[in-house]
Amino acid sequence: MAEITKEQLLRDFSKAVLNDEAALFIGAGMSVGAGFVDWRGLLRDIATDLKLNVDEEQDLIALAQYEYNRNDNRSRLDRKIVEEFRDRATLSNSHRWIARLPIDTIWTTNYDTLLEQAYADAAKTVDVKHRKADLLHRLPHSDVTLFKMHGDVNHADEAVLIKDDYERFEAKRGLFTSRLQGDLTWRHFLFLGFSFTDPNIDYVFSRLRCLLEEKAKNQPPRYCILRRPKAPKRGVKDYAKLKAQYTRDVRHLPHRVADLGRFNIDVVLVREYSEIEDILKRLNLLVSAKSIFVSGSAEEYSPVARDKMESFCRKLGGEIIKRGYNLVSGFGLGIAGSCIIGAHEQAKREKSGRIGQRLRLHPFPQSFKNDAERQQIYAEIRRELVQESGVSIFIAGNKFDRATGNAVVADGVLEEFALAKEHSHICIPVPATGGAAARIWNEMQPLLAKCFGSARVKSEFSILVDPTKSEDAWIEAIFDIIKKTGALNHAER
Repeated sequence: MAEITKEQLLRDFSKAVLNDEAALFIGAGMSVGAGFVDWRGLLRDIATDLKLNVDEEQDLIALAQYEYNRNDNRSRLDRKIVEEFRDRATLSNSHRWIARLPIDTIWTTNYDTLLEQAYADAAKTVDVKHRKADLLHRLPHSDVTLFKMHGDVNHADEAVLIKDDYERFEAKRGLFTSRLQGDLTWRHFLFLGFSFTDPNIDYVFSRLRCLLEEKAKNQPPRYCILRRPKAPKRGVKDYAKLKAQYTRDVRHLPHRVADLGRFNIDVVLVREYSEIEDILKRLNLLVSAKSIFVSGSAEEYSPVARDKMESFCRKLGGEIIKRGYNLVSGFGLGIAGSCIIGAHEQAKREKSGRIGQRLRLHPFPQSFKNDAERQQIYAEIRRELVQESGVSIFIAGNKFDRATGNAVVADGVLEEFALAKEHSHICIPVPATGGAAARIWNEMQPLLAKCFGSARVKSEFSILVDPTKSEDAWIEAIFDIIKKTGALNHAER
């Protein structure tokens, strides 16, 4: 295996995510990017008390052991973990992007609770495993399992921290090793947040070396994002020493990349941890592009006949499933019902055992204490609909106005369009159906290059604006736009 580009990683790993074969392994760099200290920062004061220079130390695990040996207890080390990893950092965008991915297995060597916070913000239930006993039961209806193989800040006295802990890992935490070995046999892992200064990396990969007994060619592909060695700035203290270390790290770089090939790991090299955020964002966009949100409502069907509109929506729902996409719907009046029926019929024809995943439905409730409660709940549902998808199709979009007794443009559909733009969706209105869809098209028409990049979609929209075209012609135009835009182009917009 070898160094690969970000584009290769995105193309290949997104397929694993969509096939439910993906897992993440999170290293210390993800927490450093959120504001926590790295290992050197954690142990700096302790090294000073030991009359050592933490910047000159290569084995930081051994340094933690020296502190334990000096006092024959780890209370100061435990206190440092609590002080540094409990409340100091703020949630990063990278953590938020991770929580949005439909990945149900995460491994980490970090002690902090940033991932748990990110999943809570994403309204997902996380089953945390940080002790051996946790592996003996499963939290029902959880969205993701988080394996904190080195422990948790809230139980610092049990954290894997000193050399004794690493050497006794199999005796005390062997069940984690067994579970990790099982995941490695079939899941496609992406290792995030590792660098050459992360003391865990050698321990993690030496453990992998013992676990991966079969030849690499028989194992699933794996990927690692590593930060390149960082050159010191001129004028900093001990510049000459830091420059010499940087030079050594650069020389080791190609050898480290080649060595990871023994574990079937391809490497993407980045200069800053901030690049990981962009990779995760693009990965989310790639994965979400396989889910299509159909937005719309119809109190009345003009300028399209009702039977044609219902036939169009039903066929569209079926084609979404038939072409390998998922349908996301909020049960919009007069539109969603036909789409859902078509999608469900196609899923049944395919005898899919995962209809619940192919049809993701978020019905809007109708009973509220007051209008403020309604607005709040509707806003939350709309955000969920958009977050679960990457393509938005807008059909009709009108509602009954009690004040005038007439049908007016549905403001809810316009709100969903605003959210879709905010989340970088491929937005496809069907202007021929009138209402909000026509208004959305009027906004987008002068900005097609901005909305669709280099993809030429004028001919497709010339079909979608024409109410005399058949529903089949509209459907082909919609999927041609999706195909032309392309997932990678979409992710790079």
